[in-house]
Amino acid sequence: MPVSFSGTNGAMLSGEYFSPPNGAQRAPAMLLLHGCGGLWSRPGVLTARHARMASLLQELGYGVLLLDSFGSRGLREQCTVPASERRVNVAQRVDDAQRAINWLKMRREIDANRVGALGWSNGATVLLNLVGREKPGIKAAVAFYPGCESLARRSRYTPAVPTLILIGEADDWTPAQACQRLAEKAGNDTFHLVTYPDTYHDFDIPGSGVRVRKDVPAAVDPVYGVTIAPNQTATDDAYRRTFKWIGRWMDPDRFKPSRNDYNPVLRLQ
Repeated sequence: MPVSFSGTNGAMLSGEYFSPPNGAQRAPAMLLLHGCGGLWSRPGVLTARHARMASLLQELGYGVLLLDSFGSRGLREQCTVPASERRVNVAQRVDDAQRAINWLKMRREIDANRVGALGWSNGATVLLNLVGREKPGIKAAVAFYPGCESLARRSRYTPAVPTLILIGEADDWTPAQACQRLAEKAGNDTFHLVTYPDTYHDFDIPGSGVRVRKDVPAAVDPVYGVTIAPNQTATDDAYRRTFKWIGRWMDPDRFKPSRNDYNPVLRLQ
């Protein structure tokens, strides 16, 4: 259902909320943060990636809030806009996420001690900045192919909650190498990086074939552009790890650990 709540400086934020199934009470919840392409494929219709993740999480017993940081401000997308010219920057989106987390915790059907967050691309970058705060207000985080460069350049990065990063090694939009440096900087076995060989950005978007976008100024090689390519093998593994990761921290009674759950940097063979 569509929802709205107060943001910073009197702004109103909007989103789409999926309540926990079967009228559950004191249920865990997840906040989902869209990338620079926004939340909607067309007005009133969530993109397939967002709709699928929300549905799967709801089936697992979670309440789900998809936050719309762009539509709330009259924007559709920001991928084609240079970072310095974007009307909504990472810091603003971190504040948005904090407000959304507070909104979730106020819901009577949600257990305020079991709220997590998941983001894609720009939303994943927002999430990494959020967990770098002393008190982000969440229990666990999952970041699909975030931009790690600015955080990796910091002298220090200390994630406040267990964080899982899932990224392709061939990503030419948000390179995996920066996330590897960030994982080394974090030096924490609950900051867990998984990389996928021969895998590009947006690997979990439904579709087929490789597509090169030349309209993205943030490309590693602006002349070439960025490569978008679905990878079902990587997607299946990433989703499995996602549900296991959040279950480990938010529903430990159902979590069964394996050796890879304690390896801070893992390359999928």
